[in-house]
Amino acid sequence: MDRRQFIGIAVGTPIVLLLGSQLGAILRRYPLQELSTQLQHLPLHQLRSTGSWSVSEIFQHCAQSIRYSRVGYPEQRSALFKYTVGAVALGAFSSIGRMHHPLDEALPGAPALKAEVPLDVAQAELVVELELFIAWQGELAPHFAYGRLSKAQYYNAHWLHLQNHLQEVVLV
Repeated sequence: MDRRQFIGIAVGTPIVLLLGSQLGAILRRYPLQELSTQLQHLPLHQLRSTGSWSVSEIFQHCAQSIRYSRVGYPEQRSALFKYTVGAVALGAFSSIGRMHHPLDEALPGAPALKAEVPLDVAQAELVVELELFIAWQGELAPHFAYGRLSKAQYYNAHWLHLQNHLQEVVLV
């Protein structure tokens, strides 16, 4: 292999991988409305968290994230981060249908979660935020880590984010 071929492969491979993950992300659709319905029918008195946040705090955190997609996130990562690491991460998450991130990491600049918020109140807040987002017709705010997203991309991001956090919620 000569130098020209090596450079072509070294430059071309990440581009092909990125385009492939973006195509996979475009083709997948995630049902937020179904998730909202499922959340409304959870047996709250039987839910427990296996992580460091309570179920109420998990719901509050997810509601914050969904709300901020409409009204704006309190803090943003750098443009360089959003258009490199963030874009690749969201494309990969959407493509494989699963998100992985630290489940006890607060949104940058968001108010602290309150352990004393009753679970039914946190559940109602999350459902309301989901319904408001689904019905939203206005411009969406840039995501703090992924940058400017279409509504379909936000659907995917919210669904994946919720599913990731719900892995720590179990029935007892």
